[in-house]
Amino acid sequence: TPDDAGDLTALASAVTIADPNGGGVSFQKLLIRIKDNGTARAITWGANYVAGGYPLPSTTVLSKITTCGFMYNTANGLNKWQLVGFAQEA
Repeated sequence: TPDDAGDLTALASAVTIADPNGGGVSFQKLLIRIKDNGTARAITWGANYVAGGYPLPSTTVLSKITTCGFMYNTANGLNKWQLVGFAQEA
């Protein structure tokens, strides 16, 4: 399955992370890395992102990199990007 990644840096305002076009395929991976510009910013997630083992982050942490790892989950008809990995720069 293909893997995709996105990098959002120097955010100067709140961000909405839209759903990827066309959904995904089972077990497809998606990494999203987010960093603000020195001020914490609100994060809003599209409807096709759901919490997995971690809650979806709602804000950045001042000047720190947040990395979210998603896997497209088709089990039980979920058909959404499920957050299965999360790392916050110390």
